[in-house]
Amino acid sequence: MQYWKGQNVSDKIKIMVMGGRTTGFHQFEIMGPIYKQFLTEAGFDVTLTENRDDFKKEGIAPYDVVICYTTGEDLTPEQAGGLLGGICGGKGFIGVHSAADSFKQTPGYIPMVGGKFLTHPSYWPKLTFNVKNRHHPVTAGVEDFQMEEELYLMETYGHFDVLMSTWFEGFERPITWVKAYGHGRVLYTALGHADVQTKNENFQKLIVNGVKWAKRPAEYRR
Repeated sequence: MQYWKGQNVSDKIKIMVMGGRTTGFHQFEIMGPIYKQFLTEAGFDVTLTENRDDFKKEGIAPYDVVICYTTGEDLTPEQAGGLLGGICGGKGFIGVHSAADSFKQTPGYIPMVGGKFLTHPSYWPKLTFNVKNRHHPVTAGVEDFQMEEELYLMETYGHFDVLMSTWFEGFERPITWVKAYGHGRVLYTALGHADVQTKNENFQKLIVNGVKWAKRPAEYRR
């Protein structure tokens, strides 16, 4: 799929995709190449990494947008300072699925994301994911859809704009949201557990749109 046309190579949005280092689930050796393929096809300059030192000030400097698909762990003060400072200073951050189950003891990280993973059902329910805001550029071309997914039940923090939600056990659950963080833009989606979910066309549209919105707020802001 081609989402991004007519852009000069020198103008390509530079993305750092930070991956997990876990075994048995959220496997970056499987997921990383999927991100590399669909984001490159969209016209972006994509770097895959699992080195948390790339979050340091000098490591994050060349990138416009960080996509975070990590699990657990914590960041050193230098790593956290580079990441949070970079987003606050105007870079974009896209947290995918287990980004809300990462760096929980790192001061400032969870409030920046807007939510923290608590638990998930013991099975993968087939859910309908509803687009709540069809006028936001992140959801452009994204329709309501059904998919089996590892549903994250989360504790949320601060204000954000909900773009997608689902219903589970009688409650509406936020699934995708956007928020400001200093001069930066944050998108979080609880979707994207494994390869089947990440290959979903609506998920990929969401991420590609999110990259454009996060990088170019004057052009894509609503």
